[in-house]
Amino acid sequence: MDDRIDALLTDIEAADAAAQAHVRRGEFGDEVAGQAAERTLLERMRGALGSTVQVTMPDRDITGTACFLGWNIIVLAGVEVSVIAIRAVRGFRLTTRVHRFDAGGLERLGLGSALRRWSAAYEEVSIDVADRAGSIRGRCALVASDYVEIAGRIIPFAAINAVHARTNPFG
Repeated sequence: MDDRIDALLTDIEAADAAAQAHVRRGEFGDEVAGQAAERTLLERMRGALGSTVQVTMPDRDITGTACFLGWNIIVLAGVEVSVIAIRAVRGFRLTTRVHRFDAGGLERLGLGSALRRWSAAYEEVSIDVADRAGSIRGRCALVASDYVEIAGRIIPFAAINAVHARTNPFG
């Protein structure tokens, strides 16, 4: 009879220990969820710098190594270098879950800075325009504060989803 009572008490203790562990995991999960609510996409993108990123755009996916994060842009280096407007991104696939809080000194540079650097280097670029199939290819004739002139067309920065070239404008 003592063996059965000992086994019953052992079972009760094990069930109680499991219940307490479950409560602790739940509290930990709540704490993690609370901290996650304070994190931003920008911090997650900073954490992805140097790793492989797949960006889902409205018309295609772009994969490469995240090498620069700027003002509303992320730069991926793959087969070609792509400067992507974050507002045009429909999703990311990342290999890391790291968040970085410290902003880089050049994070204030944006799409205009990239286009100006390519223009100064006489680099040919390919511009993906929102709501338009295909891309516009050529050299930037003029880069203003909020538009670029390329191949005889004036394109507002707000209409640009991504720009592709052979070289990294920030590298």
